Amino acid sequence: MLRLLYISDATEGLTDDSIDAILKSAAKNNPPLGITGLLVFGGGLFTQVLEGPEQSVLKKYVQVMSDPRHRNCRIVYITPTEERIFKDISMAALEALPWELEHIAELDAHRKETTPADAFTKLMNVFFSRLKAVP
Repeated sequence: MLRLLYISDATEGLTDDSIDAILKSAAKNNPPLGITGLLVFGGGLFTQVLEGPEQSVLKKYVQVMSDPRHRNCRIVYITPTEERIFKDISMAALEALPWELEHIAELDAHRKETTPADAFTKLMNVFFSRLKAVP
């Protein structure tokens, strides 16, 4: 199994309807591929974690790169994993809080270096905690 985190720049004029369309598509298309994950948006950025079988995740990322709702996709973190962070979640979404955008920007700034696993894990745990707090 593979976990991939990428960041991209949202195109101008992105609406709530655009986010809803992304989530509806993921809810339909991700389960048959065994993909779970999280989409975080805000500050003109998308940050997405994809988890699942290696080939499915890589193919999904290639598809995502051609989506006109964003540009400049860049992989920030990729690792094999035995355990999912976002179990049973075809694709959750969160609007990034300002301090989370700072952490995302820091990961992005260091993407050409080895991203420390603990920095990635810390941010994912924050997002997962927020998801659990949503009623």
